Amino acid sequence: MTQLCALCAAKRPRLDVPNKTAYSRSVKFINSRREFMVAASALAVASRVTGAIQIPGKTVILTFDDAVKSHCTFVAPLLKNLTFRATFFVTHLWMDDTANFMTWREIAEIHGLGFEIGNHAWTHANYSTPRGASHLAGELALTQNELEKVGVPRPVSFAYCGNGFGPEAFRVLRDAGFRFARRGLSPEVEYGELQVGAAFDPHKHHPLLIPSTGDAYPNWTFEHFERVLTEAREGQAVILQFHGVPDRAHPWVHTPPESFERYMAHLKKHQFRVLAMRDLEPFVDLTHPPHDPMEQTRFPLPQDGKLTLPVEVEATRADLPYWIAGMRAHHYTSAEAALVCGEPKPDVESRTASEPAPRETRALAVRPYPGGRHPRIGFLDGAIEPMRGTKASIFLPWDPASYVVVDLPEAIFTNLGLLFLAHTHVPTIWNDRNITIENVDWRRLPTGGLASHWVLPNGVAIGASIEPREQVVEMGLSLENATAQPLTSIRAQICVLLKGASSFNAQTNDNKVLRKPLAGARDGDRWILTSWQDCGRVWANPPVPCFTPIPCCPTAHRDRRSACEGASGFTRARK
Repeated sequence: MTQLCALCAAKRPRLDVPNKTAYSRSVKFINSRREFMVAASALAVASRVTGAIQIPGKTVILTFDDAVKSHCTFVAPLLKNLTFRATFFVTHLWMDDTANFMTWREIAEIHGLGFEIGNHAWTHANYSTPRGASHLAGELALTQNELEKVGVPRPVSFAYCGNGFGPEAFRVLRDAGFRFARRGLSPEVEYGELQVGAAFDPHKHHPLLIPSTGDAYPNWTFEHFERVLTEAREGQAVILQFHGVPDRAHPWVHTPPESFERYMAHLKKHQFRVLAMRDLEPFVDLTHPPHDPMEQTRFPLPQDGKLTLPVEVEATRADLPYWIAGMRAHHYTSAEAALVCGEPKPDVESRTASEPAPRETRALAVRPYPGGRHPRIGFLDGAIEPMRGTKASIFLPWDPASYVVVDLPEAIFTNLGLLFLAHTHVPTIWNDRNITIENVDWRRLPTGGLASHWVLPNGVAIGASIEPREQVVEMGLSLENATAQPLTSIRAQICVLLKGASSFNAQTNDNKVLRKPLAGARDGDRWILTSWQDCGRVWANPPVPCFTPIPCCPTAHRDRRSACEGASGFTRARK
């Protein structure tokens, strides 16, 4: 707070000193605003049930996007001085530019001043497409986790990045528990046109598709600002969208500070209620929101008319009969299969399956895990958007309807940091660079085994193999280093997930054995065990449930390969 206070003193907003009459009016306004908020809060429950409370006239919602540095050096102090509320939507994308964008600590200082912090996703990507939306849950979580580290509560409001939205992103926000989400003026208003957008009407607009009434650009005039405010009538709120004030890094969304001061002084003078997004809650029926045609609308439409699908969906459709057979072996419901295929349920149910040709072997059955359905029972927020390309199912020899999922690898740590993570949780070195790693499926081998090959952005290649034998599955993991520096301190996390093994999946460690290098679970005299060479540690996570060996791999020098081996066994023994 010391830094922010110093900045406030250095850049004190230019406001006229009020005379006694003006001061009296200001006090009266503040008191009336307090009474308004108290009354609204008292009736919030009734509002959510009946929608009986109307938004008062002259209600304005202030929002600011992109975590621009001027939000903490100029905007927040000015709004605090005016006793205005507002929402600041933050993203990680530009944080390396500390001269023009805020740090997490500076964002926390704005929260400490009483303003709402909203989520603007980690990489500020285009979530209007199915592929873009397939990464949104993870990006929301990454942003949320960093905010929690600095004491900012979990956001309830979101702003669509680039004002693009679609049905898939809408569903992600709904499932993630967001209450409010702001879009832009489009599609009602053509992008770039200096026109007034729709005001938010809680009986017309879904709270996750709140339109912007005004989106501030350098070509804004005070007269246009006044036209926007005419929409602040009883029953609806004007939603204002700003970026930086100033915005030196992105001049196309810049608002001059002197213009912004004039806008805010006008709101103050004419006694507008200036609120944050979350302050809309008393006026919105969150339990039964209105049907909004925008729920099925996509903006912008793809230029070539073709939507980019999630990588896993595209791969599934390219070999659909095989994946249908795999989902049936895993007992997927038709709804779960539809999620994997990206198709309506009737289409999936009518598809024929294609089983691999039977082999004359007593080896254990191994299949790629189809994805779509989470392989964990609990601690789901610790593995958001799990990628199926690292996950293989081994079916139990005594119960072919049950299986364990081996995550090979779940994670790889090196001297560079967290090099790879097969889901989204804590930031990897690629998240820090705003790079998204897409799924790479297993390659099926003639032996009935599986192999994978992932090439990371720095050229490091991760290889994995699973080869089934009788009662045992042999596994391997390798790293090929194409970087100039050696990879040292290599630790791999290999997770064996027990959700699909019905008699082994109690959420407890009481049925586990954790004796390095051995880790496993038991059911009576039946055991599922795994062991890896040079194992540094074994542990288990009861909520998941799973057990996890962590092998240590040799240093990989430039253009050299580092590898380790392990195995999972299925046996019967009293001890």
